[in-house]
Amino acid sequence: MQKIQKIATYTLLFLLLISATNASLPRQGSPSEPIKAEDEKQNTRQAGSEVLFEDSMMDDWQEKWFLDGQNNTLEHRDEGLYFSGGTVTKSEDPVNYHAHHTVLWTKQVFEGDLLIQYEMTRVDTSDYGTTLLYIQAQGTGIEPYVEDIAKWNELRKIPAMNLYFENMDLISISFRENLRCKRYPWKDSNGEWYPNKGLIKPMVDYAGIIPGKKYRVEVEKRVSSVTLRLFDGETNELLTDFTWYTTKIPEELELIQKGRIGLRHMSTRQFIYSNFKVERL
Repeated sequence: MQKIQKIATYTLLFLLLISATNASLPRQGSPSEPIKAEDEKQNTRQAGSEVLFEDSMMDDWQEKWFLDGQNNTLEHRDEGLYFSGGTVTKSEDPVNYHAHHTVLWTKQVFEGDLLIQYEMTRVDTSDYGTTLLYIQAQGTGIEPYVEDIAKWNELRKIPAMNLYFENMDLISISFRENLRCKRYPWKDSNGEWYPNKGLIKPMVDYAGIIPGKKYRVEVEKRVSSVTLRLFDGETNELLTDFTWYTTKIPEELELIQKGRIGLRHMSTRQFIYSNFKVERL
């Protein structure tokens, strides 16, 4: 009888110990759990990343970049590289306004999955045009638009938009009144428009790019998706986080995997850029 009582006592103590241990652990869905998961995700990304390109944008821009267009201004300022397009809009001159666009390209070519990060501050207050990020751009390969876009840079002295959306393979993100992701080219080999003219739906609402406010841009470009995260450059608050799936394109187009990175300004657009960095994912 005493032996049975001892076994019962030990069993009760064991159950109480298990109950106390479980009570001390975070419950599923508690605040500590997602933070830990996010930390592990961040640590994994950092551990597996390789820096491919880094530019503070404080030194000679011509060492790592080249330009399309001739109506532009580039100046090194305390905050980074000031970059602007020209001044003529379409309503002012429906022909000459093309010459007032501009693109700043990396000299380096990037292949595979990438993490692109940079800071930007809008200087202009114009309600005309937009700015775009071009990702892994190459020519279509149809002469004279060979894959290496540096070899036909002369053809883009007047950087009209159609030269790009008809003759380049790339992914673009445009910072308009809404965010838009597009796949170039917009036309097939017969000159017919692809559905939605390259737009990868949906268009995403956001608060816009406010003049004078610094933003940190983070883009994860993978073989089948593009994720944009937009942060407040001062507080690091996450403002926008959205993923587009680049598989939603015409079947005859291959997925983008190699090319240069570019910053496109339509006329009147003025920004300061800093701390541009590209990592392999």
